[in-house]
Amino acid sequence: MSTALKRSLVLGLILAFGLSANLAAAKSLTAGTVYIEPKVGLYANSNDRISSMFSYGGELGYFVADGFSLGFEALGYVITQKRTAWGGNGNYETVNAFSPIGMLRYHFVNDEKFGVFAGIGLGGFFSGVPVPRNGYSSNLTEVGEVGFDVFLTDNVSMQLAGRYQHIGDFSNKGADNWGGNLAVKYAF
Repeated sequence: MSTALKRSLVLGLILAFGLSANLAAAKSLTAGTVYIEPKVGLYANSNDRISSMFSYGGELGYFVADGFSLGFEALGYVITQKRTAWGGNGNYETVNAFSPIGMLRYHFVNDEKFGVFAGIGLGGFFSGVPVPRNGYSSNLTEVGEVGFDVFLTDNVSMQLAGRYQHIGDFSNKGADNWGGNLAVKYAF
């Protein structure tokens, strides 16, 4: 996908979030609210052996206090990486991985039409082959994110979050990933 197309898609999503803010006035996400979020994400990273990472999955969470939520995220990953540090086009492989993560989020802006939050998380990252290839197949992962919700109805919002995710060792056997995810939050 070309860089111009990627930028256009991201700009379109941001505009859609901004323009849809006037469509509905949502209830606040207060203590006792349960939510579920299907989500997808895309990441770039620091390890030259990993070409791309795409995530998909969901999160189940609970607001333990006004503006403060605890969630359990379960994401699948599709990773394109090099088998060896050298070689040509035939050197790439596609790897599937699973990552369960416990998330803590604080929604420091919780307006009727939008919310802004920051979060941290800790979990695991498991794959059939090491990710990166010179790393390990079972890894600890840490997450930090900042994002916003735009409420579409009283119980449904769109969420866009920028995320940093570290996988594995703090060496060339691990990876620092920067990207984000797009989710639809159903609160009840």
